[in-house]
Amino acid sequence: MDRLLRVQSGSETEVPFRPCDRRGLDFAMQDYLGLAAHPGLRAAAIGALGQHRLGAPGAAPHIGLTAPVLALEDRTASVLHLPHAVSFPSGSEAIRATVHALLFPGDEVIVDADAHPAMFEAVQIARARLHRCPAASVEAAERRLRRLSGQPRRGRVWLAVPAISAHGSGMADVAELAALCRAHGAGLIVDVAHDLGSMGQDGGGVMEIQGCLGRADVVLGSYAKCFGAAGGFAAFQDATLKDRLRGGRPGQWRTAALSPVNAAVILAAFDLMESAEGRRRRRRLHGTTLRLRNHLMADGLRVLGQPSPLVPVRLSPRIAAPCTALLRGAGPRLTLLGAPLVAAHAPRWRIQLSSDHGAADIDDLAELIRDVTRAVGRQERLSRLPA
Repeated sequence: MDRLLRVQSGSETEVPFRPCDRRGLDFAMQDYLGLAAHPGLRAAAIGALGQHRLGAPGAAPHIGLTAPVLALEDRTASVLHLPHAVSFPSGSEAIRATVHALLFPGDEVIVDADAHPAMFEAVQIARARLHRCPAASVEAAERRLRRLSGQPRRGRVWLAVPAISAHGSGMADVAELAALCRAHGAGLIVDVAHDLGSMGQDGGGVMEIQGCLGRADVVLGSYAKCFGAAGGFAAFQDATLKDRLRGGRPGQWRTAALSPVNAAVILAAFDLMESAEGRRRRRRLHGTTLRLRNHLMADGLRVLGQPSPLVPVRLSPRIAAPCTALLRGAGPRLTLLGAPLVAAHAPRWRIQLSSDHGAADIDDLAELIRDVTRAVGRQERLSRLPA
């Protein structure tokens, strides 16, 4: 039987609404390849627990590094075609520690508007000059690079971009940006938190797709999105940066070491990512993404960016909150992004997909979104009619 859910408006009315038959569908999780509960990763965790402690809270990254952690750093560097890598307990810590070690006062840093909040914080803490740039805009980045490279300055020029925007699923043209940075003598920092493992034939993400692995100066990311365990990393060209991250620079950002158990799990996830099973999971994830985007666009909704594990749906500020309340009440979990993460006039849903989501899950979610947006939109129009 159809369930009646109330929609708040100028005059309260009841709108027929059919909830999802299967409750608890999670579209707010960050497990793009569905590996968090994989038996192979569980076996790796159990094996590591027999040899190592869970972690050493408060230990500096250069003290007591275990074999799994060192092996993971080598593996990460190899996948990204870079000579060096360092691991961290989280992706945000990787950003903060690496930017703090990398930048000096007087450096000029152009940061994409959709970069992780930790990137903006770290640039300011390092006392570098921050220059904001419109999201995923090669033209805007080029204008700033040309201006900054042509004026007197004390430090280097850097450009920091996410390969895939967490707010709008915009894909950076990393290959073109790398060429521009070389032409203007600037360094390139790329955040691959949402694409490494989940995109590309072999899981190399946007840079693999664009054929530019190894061309960034620094690559930052999180293991948590695809590799089944918490952790973050920085991979880079400059060997001296590794020394600074491991304690060679006064005032170094202090962070704990990555747990050897997490490292063992992530290593097992790398094996899966590069296997036939990993390729099947990526193909299934990509098909799921296209299916949902096509559903939503056919219903007239504004779907942002390019296909990725993130499906952002732009909403009117007037209906964003009631639509989200109705949708969550029907079962599915998803994230509503508002100010200050995105502009106040441009709220959006961020739907995060997994290779574990099936066609029926996607079809049910699309139907629920269709019912909710039409019901709330109808009430919004009625509320504007003169009494």
